[in-house]
Amino acid sequence: MESSLFLALLRRAEASPWGALAGTRVAAYLGRSRSNQEWQALLARAALGESRAGDRFLAASYLSGFDHFTGARKKALLTTLFAVCGVLPYDRRLAGLELPDAGESAAWTRLVLLAVRVLHSRGTGLPLSTAAGDAEELLRLLQRGSAREVWEGNLLAHLLALHAVHAIDPGAPAVSSGLGVLAARQNPDGGIPFVESHNLFLTAKAGLALVRAGARRHLMLRIGDYVASGQNPAGGWAYASRVRQIDVDSTAVCVQFLRALDHVRYRGAIGRAEHLLRSLADPAGGLPTYRKGEPPEAEMTAAGLLALAPGSRQPDPVLHNAVVFLLDQQCDDGTWPRSWTMSESSVIGRAVHALSCLPSVLSQSLAKRIARSLERAATRLRETQNKDGGWAQRPGGVSDATSTAHAVAAMHRMEHRDLAHTGTRWLIAAQRPGGGFHGPADQVGPRPIPYDFPSLPSIHALAALTARSRPRGRTPSAALAALGPATTAPSRRREAG
Repeated sequence: MESSLFLALLRRAEASPWGALAGTRVAAYLGRSRSNQEWQALLARAALGESRAGDRFLAASYLSGFDHFTGARKKALLTTLFAVCGVLPYDRRLAGLELPDAGESAAWTRLVLLAVRVLHSRGTGLPLSTAAGDAEELLRLLQRGSAREVWEGNLLAHLLALHAVHAIDPGAPAVSSGLGVLAARQNPDGGIPFVESHNLFLTAKAGLALVRAGARRHLMLRIGDYVASGQNPAGGWAYASRVRQIDVDSTAVCVQFLRALDHVRYRGAIGRAEHLLRSLADPAGGLPTYRKGEPPEAEMTAAGLLALAPGSRQPDPVLHNAVVFLLDQQCDDGTWPRSWTMSESSVIGRAVHALSCLPSVLSQSLAKRIARSLERAATRLRETQNKDGGWAQRPGGVSDATSTAHAVAAMHRMEHRDLAHTGTRWLIAAQRPGGGFHGPADQVGPRPIPYDFPSLPSIHALAALTARSRPRGRTPSAALAALGPATTAPSRRREAG
């Protein structure tokens, strides 16, 4: 998707010699890449000048059937992607797409929506004055709205903004300089990523798993100090350093890691983050992803509980309401709504973790509801485990390391040792010779579009392998050896072990 947008802009902007090289590389990437989402293949063909007769019909059909809880804005974004790449015409109605008030949505949401309005205004021949205010704000955000060269680290938002600037002023310096910034982030395979880093989120995730695995303290303190240094003045964390837009997920993971590592050393950072998370909670319960007032979500609420509950030692209405919200969000089949992940077991695992580690002051009044909730979750995981011992992103799919790791950790927390053990054997057999794990793209952004950071399956697998309680002094490797040989996974995985 980003690679198609990049190539389309390079060709329109007729960039300098470095642009020709970047264009050749990204065109080669698009020519050999194969997306499992047909609508992205439409973008690639259009950017390469290879559109087929039926592509416009396929794009229109995809949009007509698009249904996602993020609603009209996401459909407008997808419509704009098709229009920018030349698959579909621009839509005059989207020139008047409603903008959220400043400060009521994620920073990149406003930038993207401004770009959408400008592009459809210019693309349908509306007078330049129609988009003048949007263009002025968009340029102001591009120039002063980010501390990173890539706008908030988000290459998709930056690309759309540059397309909008080019539509108004093809010779604008912001276009040529912006293309240079984005070309510098081109991957070795020639493609353009969605975001340029997840260094804070991934480091905290890995750090938490390493703490539980007993990694050396001097190394962990280096990691802890690095994560703590990335805290925003408001008390939260973004997914990457020098990104201003903080989020509940990253903040919660960083708090979990710092508390597990040394709650005394990092008590100031933890306290500021706890205050922020409480301030974001919806009065009726639940936490949003980015800003107060946004709809609360189950996955973010579970993350917030994992960060806040360990510090709670007395009745707490904020946490009580969050637990009730999380319980109310569970579906009849035992799952919770997926928001930022492809894997069903990912949200189940996080919710189970949150509900199974509540202090008694929180859990006693809701004990029966929590027990029923955990029972439904366990039943779902039991029914969806594959015959090879692993779990897939969705029932009936191929087992993968990320989905299996989340399910294994959840089963250990619910004391379902038999299924946890078979899942652990699958993980051990799936480990690669270098120690890592491989899995399909599991995160989504913008929702519901998947993207991948290859280190995540290894992080989740380590977290699962250390989730099993063990006697004092017993190492993880010894505990795993006690599980016996891997007899349920495919032979090719066994050979890689």
